[in-house]
Amino acid sequence: MKSFILSFVLVLSVNAMAEPEPLDDLMTPDEIAAEAGFPRTEMNTDVLSLRDFDSIESLNVTREFPIVLVANKNAYGYEAQTMRVIQNGSHTHTWKISTGREQWETSKSGRQYFTTTPPGWFYPYSIVRNHYSQTWQTNMEFSVFFNGGIALHAANSAHNYQLGRRASGGCVRLHRDNAKYIYERIVQEGKGLVPVIRPNGSVARDWRGNVIRAVKYRTLIVVEGY
Repeated sequence: MKSFILSFVLVLSVNAMAEPEPLDDLMTPDEIAAEAGFPRTEMNTDVLSLRDFDSIESLNVTREFPIVLVANKNAYGYEAQTMRVIQNGSHTHTWKISTGREQWETSKSGRQYFTTTPPGWFYPYSIVRNHYSQTWQTNMEFSVFFNGGIALHAANSAHNYQLGRRASGGCVRLHRDNAKYIYERIVQEGKGLVPVIRPNGSVARDWRGNVIRAVKYRTLIVVEGY
């Protein structure tokens, strides 16, 4: 029995060692964006929460978007390091996530950066089943890029234990099963005519006060917290 347990532990250790480091620990978000030809990461300060949005902007986003994902980047407190999934107006899931570590670090490329997940309101602009970095020869599964080089993506299995606390280089990590589910739902809903919401949570309107709409993914990603 002891030999069986020892063998099992060794197999787990070898698998963990064989798994490559997460890409968002090897490169900064701007480096990921530059390599892929994506826009730079936007940094926002004053951002409306989803709870305040309806009363201030008089627009019910859970009716406008079939999928609304609310990631709470706080380190402590109610809903900290979780993602709420709202589908067709109903809260269907709450999952543990890992957002940025919120500290100055040096990436493996030698560049200093602040490992933050900026708050804001975003649309997916690129979804990639298996995003691959030629620079570091590693990947991010079920990547949903929404702010420069920052994406929702599957956590490596060796890092699942970190879900529920700050642990990433800036991306929003989810358990692989949850990342796969979100990826497939976003693909399923596709694009459509949706309200234009700025990164700070304000709605774009014309001179008459009418909501401006544009063709984008019918998924809204809100990052809340400090």
